[in-house]
Amino acid sequence: MNDPNDPDPRSPPRPGHGPPPGAPDDPASDDALAAHLDRGWAALQAGDLDAAGQAAAAARALEADSPEGVTLQGAIAAAAGKVDEALALFAQARDLDPDYVEPYLHAAELVLYEQGDPDQAIELCDAAMEIAEEEEEYLDALLLKAEAQMELGDDDDAATTLADLPPTRLPEAELEHRAGHAFLALGDLDAAERHLQAALAMAPTMTDALHALGLVHEEREDLKKMVQVWTRVREADLAEPAPPWGVSRERFEELAQEALEGLPAQLRDRLANVPVIAADYPALELVAEGHDPRTMGFFSGVPYPDKAALGAVPHLDCVFLYQRNIERACRTVGEVEDEIKKTLIHETGHFFGLSEEELEAMGLG
Repeated sequence: MNDPNDPDPRSPPRPGHGPPPGAPDDPASDDALAAHLDRGWAALQAGDLDAAGQAAAAARALEADSPEGVTLQGAIAAAAGKVDEALALFAQARDLDPDYVEPYLHAAELVLYEQGDPDQAIELCDAAMEIAEEEEEYLDALLLKAEAQMELGDDDDAATTLADLPPTRLPEAELEHRAGHAFLALGDLDAAERHLQAALAMAPTMTDALHALGLVHEEREDLKKMVQVWTRVREADLAEPAPPWGVSRERFEELAQEALEGLPAQLRDRLANVPVIAADYPALELVAEGHDPRTMGFFSGVPYPDKAALGAVPHLDCVFLYQRNIERACRTVGEVEDEIKKTLIHETGHFFGLSEEELEAMGLG
């Protein structure tokens, strides 16, 4: 998750749909159930797991065997990092209603990105595509299947899957955004730009799509357009509030210090005079030089192996950690803490002269 050029594949929690087949016929009960579910999904998307859990419990109190209520509980468990519990709940929801698509999609996403099992994700996506009646659900499954195929390294299969996308505009901006990311990963820059521009036409404030468009310009080595787009991304990101799982600056700095103290003694000694500086975002000047505004860390200075033993001109070496970008890449406070450690180790790796490729090979990319 450390490489800012790797699009974050995780999508926000999927909103609940209408009552599944077999739901109670009582309109008042239906309305109350739908209200609890809508409140639960909204709370989950806002990062309020307690409120989401209360709404899910209220939904299941009305209808214990509601596939939607069970699916919502599974999504809450997934957001809390309880992967096994989440998968069990998604399986329960599928058993309750084998024609309800949502638990297939949630489970596929979880096994793909949390358990690293693309094959099982593809099986779940195929099952979802078989039963999907809504275009949005079918396309969601199709895009997730292509993402799983790319995780397996089967780019040709992924391209074949994406060829089934309709030639017309997709029904939702988020689907266009995901299609753009998929084509970008496959190196089809024209298709990527087309889908990302479509996403921005439907949702002009979708900064994730705008950021991905900057990645397209970067791949084309059109630095002028890249900087123009990324400057807009930085401005938009600065205006956003901190996420619910954000930590205080004091706590952020404490976590960075703890991560630094966790390094081997030999490395700590070499880093003794290298300050670690916390900031919200990269400086505008850094973005203007072509650096990704959503990078999570940055090493400024001369790598240790390049320093002359004697008579060197002194350089101010420092490591920057960008708090808001780290929080953006996470979903929980625990993930923020882990990402601080990963990013710090990644950037100190640059201090010791390691390339991005070497860091990737060490699992620190």
